[in-house]
Amino acid sequence: MTGRIRAMGKEGMAAAVAASAAMLTISYFFDTDILPAMQTGICLPSPGEWGLSGIASRAINIGILAIAALALYLSNKEYSFVHGDDTVLTGMFLLMACSNPWISSGVTTSGLLAFGNILCLSILFGCYRKRNSTQELFLIGTILSIGSMIQYAFLFMVPVYLIGAILLKCFRFKSLVAMVMGLAAPYWIGVGLGLIPLDSFRMPRFISLFEAIGSKSEFFVGLVNIAVTVVLSLFLALNNMMKLYAGNTQRRLYNVVLNLTGSVAVICILLDLNNLTTYLATIYFIAAVQLANLFSLWDIRRGSLWLLGLSALYICGYILML
Repeated sequence: MTGRIRAMGKEGMAAAVAASAAMLTISYFFDTDILPAMQTGICLPSPGEWGLSGIASRAINIGILAIAALALYLSNKEYSFVHGDDTVLTGMFLLMACSNPWISSGVTTSGLLAFGNILCLSILFGCYRKRNSTQELFLIGTILSIGSMIQYAFLFMVPVYLIGAILLKCFRFKSLVAMVMGLAAPYWIGVGLGLIPLDSFRMPRFISLFEAIGSKSEFFVGLVNIAVTVVLSLFLALNNMMKLYAGNTQRRLYNVVLNLTGSVAVICILLDLNNLTTYLATIYFIAAVQLANLFSLWDIRRGSLWLLGLSALYICGYILML
């Protein structure tokens, strides 16, 4: 393991960051369309309703994606769900997320959901075989609850952490109670203190993606981008689990929970099509985990060339979506 040549390395990471920055810059100067605002928050305005200027929206989005990438790096450094210290994980996450103008051209809930999932997964991983995980499950519930105020999709992630707690052998009935309390607490406090008026609660209002996307070709390329990412992730997950099952049990269980997160995100896309952009950054981060595992677990010849080719594919897709 330790003697393997890094597939990306510092130079590759610098190139991935440069390519991501270039795509973000191009989307600004070419005035790439941002999907119209949809009311997807349960009681607070969604990012599309914040009334931000174009440059402010893009700047905030860059910050969110950068923080999510940093959180992903720190989480792996702490829990080592991907063995080794290569930069494939963070580099490919940034490149894939920035290659889709639907989530890179301005602030959306996609980056927020990915960051929330990375944060919650890190908390959950810290509960491995822990007999009392009530505080951690309460905190996870609170994070998901606060997120649901601006994007209801956060609530769809609740089963991931309940099942994940069972898989990581830290689930007790009182943990379930703690998570339910965590989900209820922000709303209870917000309404009780008058911070959230009762009349602010609303049903989601959608705009059909078929009407929101500027052209049929853009929509087709965007769907191809998503399909390639999902199929690649599925293939790599099945391939990587062969090695993971023969290795460290803790790392294997971490990856099972990560795969569960990606599976739920894909199911949400299929069932919640008009809100599909929300789940994309989460799918990209799971895909980055699978790619990083591939180069960590298997002896891939000319790995850097394979990564270069895959990166070029995403960059070409980005150009076709402009």
